[in-house]
Amino acid sequence: MRLNKYLIALLVLIFSLELFADSPKYDTSSANACYKSRDVMYGVEEVFEALKHTLMQSNLNIATVTKEDGVILAKGSQYNDNEETVTSITMTISFKEMKSGDATHVKTIASYETQEKTSDTGQLGAAGISLPIPVPFTGKYVLSGSGNIDDSIWYQGFFNSLDKILFENHMKEN
Repeated sequence: MRLNKYLIALLVLIFSLELFADSPKYDTSSANACYKSRDVMYGVEEVFEALKHTLMQSNLNIATVTKEDGVILAKGSQYNDNEETVTSITMTISFKEMKSGDATHVKTIASYETQEKTSDTGQLGAAGISLPIPVPFTGKYVLSGSGNIDDSIWYQGFFNSLDKILFENHMKEN
């Protein structure tokens, strides 16, 4: 299934509001090369608060939080008037304190589901000829695409937003 190019543009915009904000330090070891995870050089409490803030700014509602296990599940939907589609995003984030105690490993995965509006039709006919005619103000949404979001730019935008919030919170405290 193809991911709607408007969805990608919207998500990149949402998650990368400030690309040029100062970033916190990251461990750049080869074990951390995956674009869906990072070792953030902040404590687990700071990261937890920043993750909640990042999700809310991104219009994702936090569905469940299991702080003890270090898991957040968030969901959100975006309606596109032009194409009459609804795209739902589900994001799961794992955050675990590292052995050093002053860093947190953040790992995330996201999936999407796109639904398109279809119109109900009625039949109009005479003299043995019947034509389908769309009935206004009726219809239903039908699944048109779904899958995991594997776009590194999308995740980079998420982590850039997280970086910005961590930096702002750190500056408020100091």
